[in-house]
Amino acid sequence: MSVKVKIKDLAVGTEFNAGPATLRILDHFTDGTTLVITSVSIGDRPFGVFPFSYELYREFNLNDWRTSTVRRDLNENFMSALQAAGRVDTNKIVVTEWDLSDHQGGAGYGTSHDKIGLLTEAMFRKYAEQGLLKLNDWWWLITPTAGQSYYVRSVGASGKVLNSYAYVGIRGVRPAFRLESETEVG
Repeated sequence: MSVKVKIKDLAVGTEFNAGPATLRILDHFTDGTTLVITSVSIGDRPFGVFPFSYELYREFNLNDWRTSTVRRDLNENFMSALQAAGRVDTNKIVVTEWDLSDHQGGAGYGTSHDKIGLLTEAMFRKYAEQGLLKLNDWWWLITPTAGQSYYVRSVGASGKVLNSYAYVGIRGVRPAFRLESETEVG
């Protein structure tokens, strides 16, 4: 039997087993929440794919997190896997407002409220500069590329931020979410 500790008592950069993935602590916030991300990609997936309806196609932006297939996958399937593993109380995952501004600081798609998201480009830069992210693979960010409905920002294996076609399935997914800091893990 493992010893449970409150996430707030673990140092930034600490990793712990959450069942379907190992999580890394990125930040403890004064609002009583802690930001975590999977230590590595949980698999390659397209950010978004074309819907079956032609009518939707004309109004569909593949780089919009709100309609992305990866959003649904993370907030349904990944959430279910976390819950089934029982190592993290998924009721302690906080609905977070995710910034969907484009990479040039424009309005982009506004915001989205989800339990699980992806890092924004600004968040990636902040935590990468602090040495908190492993940069050995390609993975998606939540940030759309300004003026391009097919491009989303991604991180290259070198850590460089790039534009990538949203429908390409060779980019990894590193879910990020906030937990109540009183949550016990271990």
